[in-house]
Amino acid sequence: MKTPFHTLIVPLSTLALSVTLLRAETFQLTDGSIIEGTLAAPAEVVIKTAAGDQRVPFALLPPATQKLYWSESEPSLSAARTAQATGPVTDDQLEALANEVNLEAWTQVAAIGSFRDKPEKRGPGGLVVTKAFNALDENWVSVYSPKDPIGAAGNWNEAIARARLLQARTPQFMQKRWLELFLKAGEAVAQRDSAEFAATLREMKRNASTAQTAGANARNFFTAK
Repeated sequence: MKTPFHTLIVPLSTLALSVTLLRAETFQLTDGSIIEGTLAAPAEVVIKTAAGDQRVPFALLPPATQKLYWSESEPSLSAARTAQATGPVTDDQLEALANEVNLEAWTQVAAIGSFRDKPEKRGPGGLVVTKAFNALDENWVSVYSPKDPIGAAGNWNEAIARARLLQARTPQFMQKRWLELFLKAGEAVAQRDSAEFAATLREMKRNASTAQTAGANARNFFTAK
């Protein structure tokens, strides 16, 4: 079978890259389907730690480690991925985090007066009169579908890991403040502290309103959809 050539154009915001010719290959998947194209380098890898799995952008790995996963990456493409992982934080990246965790839905839920934890109450003889109630747990299934990765995981760990990577770069003032509050909300999720979670979301909303008031063109990450 003669192998055709295809032209792959890689758009870059920070680097000028000419059109690169790549040889297409045929891949037969385990489900029987066939895909023709070029195998790309992984976008991220999973590093197992004592605290759990951590997802790390492939471009942040040392070159020697990258070769364990991908030995055919071109220097120009590798540089592009590195620039994307270490360059300025973009508003789109913050909106993606907000959308990933359904931040707007949580804010609507957390604004309800009944969104608060209740301790277990026992009556005479130690009988349970009222069961303990955790607002985050009780509303989790209403915010996430059963097939949602975050819904299944029961935490924001992956989104928090990406937020920390963005925080380590050079975010602008409002971006930095948003990331700080996002991480604070994620910690409240991990601790199942509904009161702290709701308070943090209210603060995020206030900051978003302030940003909108300060400039008509200011980006409101909070209302990301």
